[in-house]
Amino acid sequence: MAEKLRDMRLIGDTESLGGRFRRVRITGDAILAGDVECEGYDLTGTSHIKGSLTSAYVKFTGEVSVDGPMSSKSLRGTGELRIGRHFRGDQVRISGHLSAPGTIEAEKFELRGAVTGGSINAGQTLIKLYGPSAANEIVGGLVTVRRSRGARIKELFQQHSVTELRAGLIEGDRLDLEHTIADVVRGNTVRIGPGCVIGRVEYRDTYEKSGNAKAESEYRV
Repeated sequence: MAEKLRDMRLIGDTESLGGRFRRVRITGDAILAGDVECEGYDLTGTSHIKGSLTSAYVKFTGEVSVDGPMSSKSLRGTGELRIGRHFRGDQVRISGHLSAPGTIEAEKFELRGAVTGGSINAGQTLIKLYGPSAANEIVGGLVTVRRSRGARIKELFQQHSVTELRAGLIEGDRLDLEHTIADVVRGNTVRIGPGCVIGRVEYRDTYEKSGNAKAESEYRV
């Protein structure tokens, strides 16, 4: 007989143990002292999970901090998400800041804001920058990096903040990059646009350099 899971609802400033649940709903500030496994995780406020988080879907408005690894088929949120290790999922759509020192794996990864991570591996990656971002490597099928419309206005008031993505390696089938600083860019179809400074470009089919983009070396392989 399948285990019947209960819902957990937390309101206000609360602390609770981890565990297995059907749905977790948090409104306020919560600390969960252990691994959390559930069918759905809904947050409005802040939560700190002192362990891992495994959920079919995660939706949040506010701040989520997970000390361990995290996995979710559908991840959508507005605010800040900090993952202590790696993330695995299918659909990711975040407006805000994402931090994960490990690997972020997804079918579709869409971020409007800023990212600080180890590596991003996705079939489709779209990053619209609204602040300084960095990753060791970005690998996938389609990788697109753009600047958000509000980023230029932000830089006028915060002159020491440069809205760009820094990476060691960016590799994929189709790469369309702007405001990206990278050691190596490698792909079948490659475009580097305004604000790009690339150490080495390797392309198989087509290569375009536009705007004020710079590349120290360019090779067709």
